[in-house]
Amino acid sequence: MKAIEAAVFSAVFCSVVSASSKVKEESRTAFFGEDVHIEVSSWTDSDVVFKPRTNRSYEVPLVWAGRVMNQNKTKLISQGYLVLKDVQEEDEGLYIIRSSSNSSMAKHLILTVRECALEKMVKYGETYIIHLDHIQGPITLAFRPSLVRVNQTVVLHTSEHPTVVLYNKTTVLGEDYVGRLSVSEKQVILHSVRMTDEGSFTVLDRDGHTKIRRCLNVRDHLRFVHLSYGENLRMKLFLHYSNLNVVYRSKQDNQDQVIVNQGVLVTPLDPQLEGRLTVEGSELVMKAIHVTDKGVFKVTDLAGFSVAHVYLDVEAYKLPPLAVAILSMVGLLAFMLLVCLLSCLYKIHKRNEKNKKLMLIAQQAGKRDGEAFRQELQTAPLLGERFVFWPLLVSSPPPSF
Repeated sequence: MKAIEAAVFSAVFCSVVSASSKVKEESRTAFFGEDVHIEVSSWTDSDVVFKPRTNRSYEVPLVWAGRVMNQNKTKLISQGYLVLKDVQEEDEGLYIIRSSSNSSMAKHLILTVRECALEKMVKYGETYIIHLDHIQGPITLAFRPSLVRVNQTVVLHTSEHPTVVLYNKTTVLGEDYVGRLSVSEKQVILHSVRMTDEGSFTVLDRDGHTKIRRCLNVRDHLRFVHLSYGENLRMKLFLHYSNLNVVYRSKQDNQDQVIVNQGVLVTPLDPQLEGRLTVEGSELVMKAIHVTDKGVFKVTDLAGFSVAHVYLDVEAYKLPPLAVAILSMVGLLAFMLLVCLLSCLYKIHKRNEKNKKLMLIAQQAGKRDGEAFRQELQTAPLLGERFVFWPLLVSSPPPSF
C-alpha cells in the first residue's frame, strides 16, 4: 500500500514539475512614456492577462483568443509582439502570456515602471541644469514632485502627486520658481534648488510630445570642519539666514542652542557665544574657537527640510614651532646647569667628608703626641737646660726658663 502511495505521489510531483518548468519568468524595467514590446508569437491563440502590482487578485484581459481587448492601450503587430503604449505607473505588475489551447504553456513578465531614465543628485542651494539638445521649441516644462510634507517630522515620497506646469512656452509659472527658473533654447536652469524641487521634470516640444524626463534628487550638505584652537570658523549657510533655522548643539553639554529661529537672529545669545558668533547674509562666523566649542550646527529651511549639518572639531592649544624649539633649548640648558650644580655639590660634600676624616685623624694623633710630651716632661733635665722641641705641641704653652 505504501509503495502504491509513493508511486502516485511521484507521478503527481513529476507532472507538477514538468508543468511548472514550462513557465518562463522575465523581469523588465521600463520608463514613463516608453512603449513596451511583449512577445506573443509562440502561439497564435495567445491570451495576455495583466495583474496590477497594487492588486494581484484583479485580472485585466489584454488579449483574448488572439484578439486585442483594449486597443487604446495595446496593439498587436505583425512581427508577433504586443505593444503597451506609453506605460505609466499603473502599468506595473505581472503580465501572463499563455496559450488558450494549452494552459501549461505560459510565460510571466514582471514589469517595473520607473519615472526617469536619468536621475541626478544636487546639493541644497546649488544649480540644476537640463540640456535641450535637438528639441524644437518653444518647450513646455512640467514637474511632478516626489515629496509631500505631512507635518514637521514626517516626509513622504510618492509618485501619486499631480503634475504641474512650470513653464508654458513663454512664461514661468508658480511663485516658487519666478526668479529661480530660466529657460533658453539650449538648456533649462533651476537656481537654488530646495527639497521641494525633488521630483521629475518633463520637457515637451512645441507639438506637446514628451522628449525628456529627468529626475532630481536633492540632498543636504554634510561637512566636517577641523580647526585649531583660536582659529575662526566661517560657515556657508547656502541661503540667506532670513530663510533658515540654525541650531547649535555643543558636545560638552549636548544641549540645543537656537541661533536663528524662523529667519530671525536670536538675541541675546548664550554667554559662551555672545560676542564671538555673528550671522550676516548667508554666512555664520564664530571667532576664537575654543576646545569647548566642539559640536554640530544644524541648518534647516523654514519648511523644516534639512539644508546642512556642519560638525566642528577643535584641536587643543599648541605652541608655535619656534617657541617650542626655544623652550626646548632653554630646558636643555637648565638641565645641564642643574647637572653641573649637583656635580659641584657632590664634590664639595665629598671634600667636606674627607676633611672631617683628616681632622679626626689629626685630633687623634694630637692626643697621642700630647701624652708622650707629658711623659717626657717628667724625665726631662732640670731648669736651665734648653728644651728644643717644645714648639711641636702647638696647644701647650712654651716653658719658661
